[in-house]
Amino acid sequence: MISALVLAASLAMPAMAQDKKAEKKAATRDLKVLVDNDRVRASETTWKPGEENPMEARAYRVSRVIKGNTTVERRHKNGKVEKIEWKEGGVYESGPDVTSTKNVGKGTVVLYTVTLKKENK
Repeated sequence: MISALVLAASLAMPAMAQDKKAEKKAATRDLKVLVDNDRVRASETTWKPGEENPMEARAYRVSRVIKGNTTVERRHKNGKVEKIEWKEGGVYESGPDVTSTKNVGKGTVVLYTVTLKKENK
């Protein structure tokens, strides 16, 4: 009987650890898609301090900060890390790449981004 309880407890521990990892997962930014067709996607994104997007492949895109200022940390798949100052009114181009980005600054920013889906001919 005691061995059965020990076995049950040891099996439950990894599940509880996974639940705690899920709780500690960073908040993701708020993304609102404005246009989405076969050529482009236009979106408005609100980034609060500490929020991030996941590591994934992204197409070529151009973003404009329409409100706020902050510092972001962009992590590349190859391990390279760069800090970028996003300033209100600034225009930034990126990609194509595999990255994740986190707002490590103190400010909230709102971006307007246009992402190309395929080459326009």
